[in-house]
Formats: sequence, structure tokens, C-alpha cells
Amino acid sequence: MNILFGILLIIAMGLFAYIGTHIQEERRQEKHIPLPWEKGGLFNKVNRKLFDKSDIVYRDGDNT
Repeated sequence: MNILFGILLIIAMGLFAYIGTHIQEERRQEKHIPLPWEKGGLFNKVNRKLFDKSDIVYRDGDNT
């Protein structure tokens, strides 16, 4: 029981240390950096669609 508690305590302390360094790096870069479990993070990659000019709808008055 003591070993299990010790392992969980070390995991929790490591998580707090990781979150703290992550917040510091966000403040240093002055932009949002997604955590691994957030959208756009390591485990939730966002697949962006490539730009396709044929998808654009042109209307009267467009300067193209």
C-alpha cells in the first residue's frame, strides 16, 4: 500500500511540475501552447484542410 501511494504521489508531483513549466513557457512565448490532451495537442492533432481556390464563391463586386 505504501509503495502504491508513493508511486501515485510521484506521478502527481511530476504532473504539477510539467504543468508549471508549461505555463511558464506559454508566458515566455506570449501565446497559447496546447497541452497533450487539449485540441491541437500531442494526442488530439487537428487535421487542417489544404486551401483550395476552387472552393471560393465569387460574387458581383469582388475585386478578382
